[in-house]
Amino acid sequence: MTDDIVLNTGVVKFYSLAAGYGFIVDDKTGGDIFVHVEKLKKSDLVELNKGDKVSFLQKKKGYRFYASQIKLL
Repeated sequence: MTDDIVLNTGVVKFYSLAAGYGFIVDDKTGGDIFVHVEKLKKSDLVELNKGDKVSFLQKKKGYRFYASQIKLL
């Protein structure tokens, strides 16, 4: 079950194409937001690079936050 949905911006902290995941640093909170390769594909992106500025929907599932609908700014 998905709880909260928040549109936000941030900067890519780390992304590994080989591992298929990474993290975005949330501009508002400074917290790490998980990004999975499947969410990138659904956003029509192939990969992210460290330092990329992005907007994303921040979703919460249980205790974890993750990004979806990611767009490069």
